[in-house]
Formats: sequence, structure tokens, C-alpha cells
Amino acid sequence: MEGWKRGFATLFIFIAIVLLCGATGYVGSNYGRSIGFSEGFSEGTQAGNKTSYDEGHKDGQEEGYQAGYNSGYEIGLRETGEGFDLHNPTYQEMKEFLAQDKTDSNEFIEDSYVCTDFSAAVNNNAEAIGIRCAIVYMIYPEAGHTIVAFNTVDKGLIYIEPQFDHEVKIEVGKDYAALNGYSPPNVDDQIQRFLVIW
Repeated sequence: MEGWKRGFATLFIFIAIVLLCGATGYVGSNYGRSIGFSEGFSEGTQAGNKTSYDEGHKDGQEEGYQAGYNSGYEIGLRETGEGFDLHNPTYQEMKEFLAQDKTDSNEFIEDSYVCTDFSAAVNNNAEAIGIRCAIVYMIYPEAGHTIVAFNTVDKGLIYIEPQFDHEVKIEVGKDYAALNGYSPPNVDDQIQRFLVIW
């Protein structure tokens, strides 16, 4: 009888230990899962929110800017007949403007109608229809030359020789005529520096 009690007590202790270990494991597992889920959910939510916010902010800003610009321009055009601002053209819009602008058909007249006059005329004509245009002044060793530029929204800054409506390149240290396939002028046309004036 004594052995039976001892065996029963041992079995009871064994079962209690097993149950206690199981309960502890269950509690530990649930606690670990709960903590892991909470931390993972929190970190994942923060990362997801930041990514979504950044993407949404960028898209919204771009769309909002364009919608606001278009709306403001239309209101200004309707109320004043002039819109409200100059805009950078697309490359195609620049080409269409140059094709309809007749400045390049004007005659070059020494000391009367020169490169600066061509550039000023193209600049004024572009701005009269809302297109932003820059005057570009190149400085040579003993002279200078003036052209124009358009900062196109799709192809970047494009330099134009307004006497011929040609796209041209300018580079410090290079001869303007040689760089663009023109006949050499009677002055040294090596570009020392240049200014883009908006």
C-alpha cells in the first residue's frame, strides 16, 4: 500500500510537472507570439505608412501642381487675356514656335540689326505667347555673340541660333562657329564664358 501511495504521488508530481511545463510553454509561446506580432505589426505599419505617405505625397504634389497651374493659367487668361506666367515649353512646342516665328527671315545689317536684335526679337515674341525664353551672351576674347535658349520640359536646356533657328552647342574653350559647322567669322570666336539671362 505504501508503494502504491508513493507511485501515485510520483505520478501526480510527474503529471503536475508536465502540465506546468506545458502551461509555461503555452504561456511563453503566446507571450512571444503576442510580443512578436505587436512589434512586427508596429514596425511594418510604420514602414508601410512612410512608404505610402512618400509615394502619395510625391504623386499628389505633381498632379496638384499641374492642375493648379493649368487652372490658374486659364483663369488669368480668361480675366486678363494674358494668363499669369511664362512657362517652359515642351521640345515640340519650342519647335512649333520657331517655325511660326519669322525673326530668322530678318536681314543681318552690320551696326544696325545684329545678333542681339535677333535674340531680343525671338525672346519678346516667345514671351508674348507665354513661352519662357533666355538671352544667352557669349564672351569671346575681343568680342561677343548673343543667342537664345529654351529650358524644355522634356529635353532640357536647348540653345538656338536665332538668325537661322538652328539648335547649337556652346562650350567654354571651343570656337562657336567650328562647334556648330558655321563659316569662321573675322574675329576669334573662342567662347571664354557665357551668361544665360532669364
